[in-house]
Amino acid sequence: MMNEKKDYSHVYWIGGSPCSGKSTIAEMITKDYGYTYYQCDLFNEKHVHSCNPSEHPTMFRLKDMNWNTLWSRPVQQQIDEELEFYREEFPMIVDDVSALPASPPVIVEGAALLPEKVAQLVSSPHQAIWIIPVPDFQKEHYAKREWIHDILNQCDDPDIAFQNWMGRDIGFAAYVAKDAMNRGFKVIFVDGSRSIQENYEVVKRHFNL
Repeated sequence: MMNEKKDYSHVYWIGGSPCSGKSTIAEMITKDYGYTYYQCDLFNEKHVHSCNPSEHPTMFRLKDMNWNTLWSRPVQQQIDEELEFYREEFPMIVDDVSALPASPPVIVEGAALLPEKVAQLVSSPHQAIWIIPVPDFQKEHYAKREWIHDILNQCDDPDIAFQNWMGRDIGFAAYVAKDAMNRGFKVIFVDGSRSIQENYEVVKRHFNL
């Protein structure tokens, strides 16, 4: 179970939505500063396999859903269930991070980092940042990823599935950005007008690196 009394002052959190460059920036910090990088996506499968219906009802319900069913659901339902999925997964992420050495510092990165959860663990807003792609940028870059089409080809109507998928991620990103800002956290909006290096510099300054 998540221990909120533990000291997480050595942990930096990068949340946001896919196609924002957050994983690239986390990798750059890891390379330049020697930090430990915990990438939430790499542990998602482990967490899904260990979920149970009493503690993780949404994770358990979604874990065996096929792509066609997943992307055929109403968009708002997908947004709500994604948020609930991450709420259920967050204690698993914190347990993983708690098991890491306190030195060197740790960068935790992933869409699973909801502001409402991270806010319980940070002592300063400078320990967390959210990187959010604007809708057009997200759709453009998602469409360039080859594995996306492998998934869409398993759906009855790939065009509708892609539209729903993008609707879910756009709605999720809007919710997370608003919640982060309401809690006093910094949000970077990615629209292609700045390079990944420029966004990296913003993150470094925010983290006081």
